Amino acid sequence: MNVQNEMEMKAFLDDFAKKSYTEIFNIRSRLEQSEWERKALTNLRETIFQNKNKYPNTKNVLYIHIPFCVTRCDYCPYYTHPYNPMLVSEYLNALEKEILSIKDTPFIKSTVFSSLYFGGGTPSLLSVDHIKRLSEVIFNNFSFDIGAELSFESNPSTLTEEKIKTLRNCGFNRVSLGIQTFNDQLLKEMSCAHTSEKARSVINLLFEYGFIVNTDMIYGLIGQTENDLERDLHELCQCKAPHQVTLFPLRIAEHTPLGEELQKKEGITIQSHFNRLLEYDSLAEKILLANQFSREESPVFYYKEGSIPHKYSSTETRIVGLGAGAGTLLDEGEGCNYYDVREYISAVNENRSPALSGIRLTQQQAYERFVLYRILYMNRSSSDFRENLEKGFYEYYNTSLSNKIHLKVLSDMERMKFIKTTNEEIIFTDRLWRVLNKVKIGMPSII
Repeated sequence: MNVQNEMEMKAFLDDFAKKSYTEIFNIRSRLEQSEWERKALTNLRETIFQNKNKYPNTKNVLYIHIPFCVTRCDYCPYYTHPYNPMLVSEYLNALEKEILSIKDTPFIKSTVFSSLYFGGGTPSLLSVDHIKRLSEVIFNNFSFDIGAELSFESNPSTLTEEKIKTLRNCGFNRVSLGIQTFNDQLLKEMSCAHTSEKARSVINLLFEYGFIVNTDMIYGLIGQTENDLERDLHELCQCKAPHQVTLFPLRIAEHTPLGEELQKKEGITIQSHFNRLLEYDSLAEKILLANQFSREESPVFYYKEGSIPHKYSSTETRIVGLGAGAGTLLDEGEGCNYYDVREYISAVNENRSPALSGIRLTQQQAYERFVLYRILYMNRSSSDFRENLEKGFYEYYNTSLSNKIHLKVLSDMERMKFIKTTNEEIIFTDRLWRVLNKVKIGMPSII
């Protein structure tokens, strides 16, 4: 690196430390512009890991990313790669090497994780032997709470009874099942690999083996009617506990393939679609609350009476992310590994950092990030939103949230033209939706 680049890098980092987190969030949508920016930031995680965890027992999550899928679902915003047995084997070798490279660092040795989450992609594509191997490596090298939530994200098309038995024997206690809808026509249109019948049979098997089951659903699909959603919800209500439901709104941005499809098939605007999402959310809440479910947040979780709230939420946890495309969000900073599987494998095998980029944060910036994420991903219209925000902040940092920080984040978002406020209502702008579609660094799977 020449002197000019060194000076630019230092100026860039010095400037970063003075910015609000809202400005940083905006920059992250266009961060990967130059080689020196990446070089300046790739050692973030390694630097943080050389110190002990300041919050060793508070909301720590280990996230493992398995990026492979048989088919690419049209709605999916995450990085995935077509399934290839040889590449999967190479990837798992690299993932194990990444695990072993950090297991003895002061940060990991001082951390007790309250949750393990295998996300994707489709982790249930892994073979029984792969699941056993990864589980052994993880449970031998990381510490978990008694009663930790140990989750494995799955698709009904690839989760067999043998794999379910293996997961149970390895210690997993929760499966998040990507059903999306019980409407076979909509599943086909989304290029999903499973059918509603297969989904029902897998749900029943998971209950038989004693898992907490999270059914991952989407509402606002193109072509989905209110009656379709009602049928989905009433079917979910027939499932026994321990049962959790994740309801994701299908947010569509302008000038995207989904936006064009919405206009072509339904002839409505993005704003009309957003208004429909609000109506569907109200309908879902009415039906599920009437059927012994309780509502959480982030984006919208429900858990049936007899079950428990889930522990992993990427907006309110300290995340160590491993694997291609995995995000790490810690108090001192955040970053993300290479998305491309082969690039990730090469970096690990060459003993280079697998990190694509990272950002150091001051304490003030970390506080602002907490508030910003709550505004972005939680139910802002809820009457107890501010109360929940303050409660979550205290649980996270063991200190009270000052009104000054909350108001500053709102002011910064208005200044960046991310929101408009009217009568205390927060309205997202088209500009914010465009930024949200670009920001991936440090944002692992939320459920």
